[in-house]
Amino acid sequence: MTSVRNITVPYVPLDEFDWSFYRSGPLPWNQTIWSLIAVFTAVPLWMTIELTVWVFYIFNRYSGLYFWSVLITTWGVTLHAIGFVLKDCVPQCSWIFSTILAEIGWVGMVTGFSVVLYSRLHLVSFVMHSSSILRLALSMIIIDALLFHVPTIVFQFGCSDPHTHAKYVAYMGPMERVQVLGFSIQETILSALYIYGTVQMFKESITSKIRTTLKYLVLIQVVVILCDLVVIVLDYAGYFTLKAVIHSFVYALKLQLEFVILNKLRNVSKGGLTPRSLNADPDSLNS
Repeated sequence: MTSVRNITVPYVPLDEFDWSFYRSGPLPWNQTIWSLIAVFTAVPLWMTIELTVWVFYIFNRYSGLYFWSVLITTWGVTLHAIGFVLKDCVPQCSWIFSTILAEIGWVGMVTGFSVVLYSRLHLVSFVMHSSSILRLALSMIIIDALLFHVPTIVFQFGCSDPHTHAKYVAYMGPMERVQVLGFSIQETILSALYIYGTVQMFKESITSKIRTTLKYLVLIQVVVILCDLVVIVLDYAGYFTLKAVIHSFVYALKLQLEFVILNKLRNVSKGGLTPRSLNADPDSLNS
């Protein structure tokens, strides 16, 4: 008869909970914290299913950079959320497996979203009068991925290993804060380029409907920046675990907002109000 190992975790009051990098092992029990984890894990998982259905519904061709980057980001959100739950809430799970799952999801979620933003630039790049904008944007994504993903993953594996946790945790803290800030700046730059290009494209044929769409575009970007600020503040304030809890939700929300932008542009396009190059057809981003 196979024995079942029963692992229990101690209870810790909310005001004594350690949110920092220095905590090792499974999360202690606190109903409020575990409820937050349940909510901010379940919601991104549901949003992943919803976004996947929506992607296959609106795309006529299941290929291209935009299509695959959206799918990779969407499922990266789920892998990251599941990896975090297994690592911190399931003591029986191998730390190697949970860390691999979480880090694969993190890379797909974060850099995948930057590629989504990059692929949108193809709609407005001609306004910039220089193809170098696209090359510089792509170079930034690749360089940032190497600079931020590689050392963070190395330190994360070191911190996750019970035998080397104390050695690597001193490096993980600064690296975590640098990469969160770096990726947020990268996404802001890519979004700012898109907004600038769109405004320049419409400035000769501005209408009330176009003006409303541009306001939505700017407003959504402000919401995205506020989401990034929440993540950055939590990280720099030492609430790493809380940041990790909401991180997947934040990127799922960003993808939802990406589709809001796409739908607004499609509505304007159907009214015949956009330049021919900005037809807002999702398949046009896959070319």
